[in-house]
Amino acid sequence: MRITNRMISDRVLFNIQTSLKRIAKLHDQLSSGYRVRFPSDDAVVAKRASDIMTRKRELKQFQRNIDHVQTYVNAYDSALQTISAISQRLRELFVRAANGTLSKAEREAIAEEIEKIRDNLVEIANTRIGNEYIFSGYDVFNEPVKYENDAWKIVISPSADKSRSVSVLGRSIEYGVTASEVFKLDDGRNIFQVLDEVSDLLRSNLDDNTISSHISNISLKDLSLFEENITKVTGKIGGVSRFIEMVGKRVEDLDYFFTEYLSRERDADITELVTDLAMQQSVLEAALKSASRVLQATLVDFV
Repeated sequence: MRITNRMISDRVLFNIQTSLKRIAKLHDQLSSGYRVRFPSDDAVVAKRASDIMTRKRELKQFQRNIDHVQTYVNAYDSALQTISAISQRLRELFVRAANGTLSKAEREAIAEEIEKIRDNLVEIANTRIGNEYIFSGYDVFNEPVKYENDAWKIVISPSADKSRSVSVLGRSIEYGVTASEVFKLDDGRNIFQVLDEVSDLLRSNLDDNTISSHISNISLKDLSLFEENITKVTGKIGGVSRFIEMVGKRVEDLDYFFTEYLSRERDADITELVTDLAMQQSVLEAALKSASRVLQATLVDFV
């Protein structure tokens, strides 16, 4: 076969273009830090990297869910600690109020303090994070406790009076606490109504024995039921807190594992790239020098 100058020129230019493409690819990998960016680089590795990135995005959402639950758990824990301290003070006041030898001024002072404690409990029951009432169940934008028909009532609808939940790693975490769980008693009344009842008794004109008997036999029992609610809900929140700690650690471990695996699959070896780039640049320089000798002069060179 006869080798022409045109064939030599085309071949030399093809080899130079190939060398330039290799250098461009190495520059791209070096600047991005990735060995595989597109399916054309390596279809199998690109597919794995895409799956891993999808999984990492899921883990980020799981972490956001955990952070959300942790915020509410901290709010519940703080509120329950305050309520527990208040219940202890209420017990002291009830025991003192059950004393049949109190003067009218002393009874008035106890009644006034009980009313202030009731107002404080109402404020805690209507605690908000942002615009959401934390004790409202699913009905987060409405107050769970309101004053209606001359009494403080828990006004959560039955459909909303449930613990909220989020999904993490395929598990549903129930974290919500409703006002009914904390402040509602077994007979359907709530602690606010009990406190109003005791306050009204202390301000009434009934004899000391009647007041003392009612507080000792009824009101203190109601307070004990309220304290049982606090203990039960505190245990529930403590369990949620421990569980999200374990799940959060698992999410962190998985994220670290996927990050490491993705790096092994996709990231470029910088040292190797620098070496390959230097070699390809040397090859290109040699090719250009060789081309200058191989390609014969034409009439164009003398124009």
